[in-house]
Amino acid sequence: MKYKAERDLPDFAREAKTLSPTKLAEMVLNKRNREITPQSITMWFTRNPEIYERLQKEQVEGLPTEKQSVDTSIFENDHFQELPSIKKWIEVLHSRELDKTYIDQKLGNLKNLCRGTIHGRDLVAEGKWCLKHPDRLNFADLLEMNATLKGLGFDTYSFKRELKDFLENVREIPVGKKITVGKHRSFGKYASLFVPMDTLRLMLHEIRERNFGMYTADLFMLKTATRSSATFNALIEDFYIVPNSSAGTFKVFDKGRKSKYPQGHPWLKRIDSELLSPLLKVIGERKSGRVFGAVDVDELRTLNTEMIKKYAPDVIERYPDVAPNHFWRHMFAQHMLRKNEWNYTKVAALGGWTAEALEESYGKPPEEQVREWGEKAQLNVEVVTA
Repeated sequence: MKYKAERDLPDFAREAKTLSPTKLAEMVLNKRNREITPQSITMWFTRNPEIYERLQKEQVEGLPTEKQSVDTSIFENDHFQELPSIKKWIEVLHSRELDKTYIDQKLGNLKNLCRGTIHGRDLVAEGKWCLKHPDRLNFADLLEMNATLKGLGFDTYSFKRELKDFLENVREIPVGKKITVGKHRSFGKYASLFVPMDTLRLMLHEIRERNFGMYTADLFMLKTATRSSATFNALIEDFYIVPNSSAGTFKVFDKGRKSKYPQGHPWLKRIDSELLSPLLKVIGERKSGRVFGAVDVDELRTLNTEMIKKYAPDVIERYPDVAPNHFWRHMFAQHMLRKNEWNYTKVAALGGWTAEALEESYGKPPEEQVREWGEKAQLNVEVVTA
């Protein structure tokens, strides 16, 4: 039988319970001996939206309910989001004004848990897990999941966090302190990512000799803790020089989870006299546009990588995946935490973190710091004796 899209695609979609162009293309090849691309199937559905919508509705209505055995159809396309419990959870997440990307991440974690695809492994195929319908998830599943993933050496943090939240706020199953989410494995990940200021000065000196614009961008990231993406999107229009002073402010838009910040979270960065001078030189006579528009991000990444390898090779050994431009934000955190005696609240406010996120990344104060505090802050108790 010859292949006819108008006949075969709807039939194959119903048979396989999928609208995946890749899977439908495989069925066409197997059943009609015709090789077509997934893109051509996508285009056909685009030209026939009413058929696509009808098939999508049929598949959603035909998904297994909480009283039926689960098959992989509930994980196809957007079917997962159409399940009653998942729709309710999405409403809960949106009510918290979370960023869409973060919501999608949480949904993805829960979906992967339900279908047993964890860190690239198919636990169902391995016989270590079974497909879970979210409408039937319970506290026993949480315990089983935690034990299974820990036994396989996986980090359970994100999956435990999502499932506990889902059980408590959607399934209305009290979990409370019966099981704690704890900290993810990256807690304190950057605790040892520290380079002394004298070394940073040597790095910046060589960078300045080679490219003044790149030097200023690095100095900006170091002194304000601004992320690379926000730095390179910073606009001259958002730069303000305080009258009769050698300081200024800069409003940058950094990533944020709140959906009310479509541009990103606005942060007001203080520009001191040391940073003001090179910034003015980079801006020159321009009145608008990106401050670092003349700096190539990839070239700066290459230069920063070279400098880290030259002046702080132990950083590359300990953190081979460190982002070379983001390195300067790490240095702000490490030096400011020490300068402010590990006051997470103060440093977080200055750099654009939450105090919790700052502690999660850089860990607790070193033992020697705690001992020093203890020596300086002894409690003197003078008990009055009769």
